[in-house]
Amino acid sequence: MRIRYLLAAAAVFAIALVAIYWPGLHGSFFFDDGPSITLAEGVRLETLSLETLHQALTSGGAGPSGRPVAQLSFALNHYFSGFSPFAFKATNLAIHFACGLLVFALTRRLLGTVRPPAQQRNLLLASGAVTALWLLHPIQLLPVLHAVQRMTSLSAFFLLAALLLHIRGRESAGRVAVSWLLLAWTVFWPLSFLSKESGLLFPVFVLAWELLVRRNSVGRLDRFARGLMALTALFLAAGLAYSLSARAQWLWAGYQLRPFSLTERLLTEGRVLWFYLDLIVAPDLKAFGLYHDDFVVSTGLLSPWATLSALLGLAGLASLAWWTRIRAPLVAFGILWFLIGHALESTVLPLELVHEHRNYLPVLGVLMVAGWALMLALERQGTHRRIGIMLAAAALGYSLLLTALRSHQFGEEVRRTQVEARNHPSSARAQHEAGVSLAGLPDAALRDSPTYALARTRYEMAGKLDPNLKMSWLGLIHLNCKAGMPAKQADIEELARRLRETPFAPGDTGVLYNMKEMSIAGSVCLTRAEMDALFAAALANPGVSPGIQAILHSWHADYLWLHEHDLAAARRALGQSLALNPSNPSNRLKWAQLLMISGEMAQARQLLLALRPVYFSAEERKTLDELLAALNMTAR
Repeated sequence: MRIRYLLAAAAVFAIALVAIYWPGLHGSFFFDDGPSITLAEGVRLETLSLETLHQALTSGGAGPSGRPVAQLSFALNHYFSGFSPFAFKATNLAIHFACGLLVFALTRRLLGTVRPPAQQRNLLLASGAVTALWLLHPIQLLPVLHAVQRMTSLSAFFLLAALLLHIRGRESAGRVAVSWLLLAWTVFWPLSFLSKESGLLFPVFVLAWELLVRRNSVGRLDRFARGLMALTALFLAAGLAYSLSARAQWLWAGYQLRPFSLTERLLTEGRVLWFYLDLIVAPDLKAFGLYHDDFVVSTGLLSPWATLSALLGLAGLASLAWWTRIRAPLVAFGILWFLIGHALESTVLPLELVHEHRNYLPVLGVLMVAGWALMLALERQGTHRRIGIMLAAAALGYSLLLTALRSHQFGEEVRRTQVEARNHPSSARAQHEAGVSLAGLPDAALRDSPTYALARTRYEMAGKLDPNLKMSWLGLIHLNCKAGMPAKQADIEELARRLRETPFAPGDTGVLYNMKEMSIAGSVCLTRAEMDALFAAALANPGVSPGIQAILHSWHADYLWLHEHDLAAARRALGQSLALNPSNPSNRLKWAQLLMISGEMAQARQLLLALRPVYFSAEERKTLDELLAALNMTAR
């Protein structure tokens, strides 16, 4: 009977999720969906073979590992449905629901350790309420509707599964226990880490469970727990030692591209964690957003003044966890779960300051404390029980409403971007993206239309908010070209100045790439002299590494070849690229094409034959084969 009720409840949750998220599933790809999905060559899986699967696994550029498990899932999505945003987001929703089933199983086990034991009905109600809130909370929306954030939900799925298997193994004996533990630690933990690096935190989550929940249940720490504690400490010490060594300079180099230092990040993240807690406990629709680059950086303990109080508050939370570790171990565990969940992305690494998707797992810690309080209320009769039920119902209803409103916002690109810009007027990214979506509308081609004026205003606001932003100035140039007007000289000069003088972030290469692609397509009306000057400005930036210089020379060669049809200039530009990076196979293939066009067939054939054993993407491999076939036909 109970299984039937559980299945019915699961079906209700599934229907509710689909109904609430249905409008959002029809939205587009956005933000950094490009690098890991739409622009990743290996994701374009057309046939299933060892070679194509290997290309899919190695197609990612996010994180040190490339996150191959997540990349493979994207490739399989493409294999079955192409680049359909709906299919990608629907898959994300299915993963989110699967995570919810694991959350229910974990919550039920954890709440079942409370002493004295609760009635089964109350245990199921409290676990169901926690699961429903976890599934439907508005802070969980981005791992569903931002396609690339499947990395987050997939990593969480494998981590939750590993934790449940570990718990089951610890509650079993003999070979069965060993089997569960091996499965958790040698299969599901690696899958979590290879989906996203936050999976590295699994041993710390396990240690928190061993020290608080299991120890409270069995009354002591056994040899396994003590050994795990020693190994985890060794693991953390090794990580710290590596991070301080010379080999870890790549890890800290990211701060050179950030507008904040390590100290400023640590100070700011104290306030960020309280911002997250505010979004979880008292969600405000206007406070949510894809971008939070408008979050003020803490430059000192009292600048802003809330910095010190935020850090003291976190110390208070840690003290509360210590004080409740015996009397209410689930409260301590919930607090530690939240803090552990943020230990990687909200501490020292040179990542962006704020992203809502980082709460996908940590939010469970907060809800676990609420579930513990609800179960205690359900165990009592009268007022306590009624208040507990009313609060849980109100929280669930409010979360459902906000998530439905956010889902509707994310269902259409112009609506999504304009709401983001309205809710975050100080966010340069939100203003820029709002300008991009407006510039894509047909009315933007009419210089007297409100759409053109508003798009231009959004771009200009973005540029003023971020003195290092470059893409918005390209947007202003494109907007004028689309409206049949010449680009403003002031816009061209400001873009050149920013390319030459402001810090050159990794994403800034996209300005030059888009500029040459749009020029070739005819949507940017810059003269050759203006284009040459903009490439020269970027190449003169002292922050541009030789590797990036090689890429920029190659893109300049594309423009000179495909737009200006100046073969000699294209060869000079590509030659400069190859001088900086002579082993780049894509540029060597491009050089072979230029040789063929110049009539130097023998040299082209020699180079193409030398390139045959080199790894290429499927599209480049096709080009190489076609060039060799053409040479063979000419030879006949």
